[in-house]
Amino acid sequence: MYETQLKSLDSLSGALNQKLTELRQVDTIILQKAISKYTNYRQFILQNVNDTVTKEEANQLQQFFVCGKNLLDFSDNRIAILARGTLINSQVNKLITDIKEHSIEENILIQCSLQEKENAQKLVIASYSQQQLFQANLQEFKLSLYGIENLIRSRNNGQMPTIIKDSIPL
Repeated sequence: MYETQLKSLDSLSGALNQKLTELRQVDTIILQKAISKYTNYRQFILQNVNDTVTKEEANQLQQFFVCGKNLLDFSDNRIAILARGTLINSQVNKLITDIKEHSIEENILIQCSLQEKENAQKLVIASYSQQQLFQANLQEFKLSLYGIENLIRSRNNGQMPTIIKDSIPL
């Protein structure tokens, strides 16, 4: 019983750590740059786009706002998932230590093991889902930028405001 649970928890720990590593490796520079663009463009739009827009501009604005908000949410969710992953990892490692030392009763071991497996599985699924959403929203956000920048220029005498100008394209 102890050996079976130990092997199972070792595998679980490996899968969880792999998924957390993938989530840590998300390009945070691109993420922060996109969030910065979103924040700056959003501020300008809210202050300067008060009149009627075309249907195409409205669609681009909607896409821009939804994707930008989703990128902000991903940034927050990423931090929460990584923190939760650290907690689950420490709990799994403690349980592995208890198994190796045979300092836990079998019925409690089974219950704790099932609970940790369930929590880890939920976290792996959430991590994967967040990574997929990030990629999709980043692509949609990038697609919306051309139209948004044209809208900003049309409201600012053909120029991008100084705060928005940057030398590194997204």
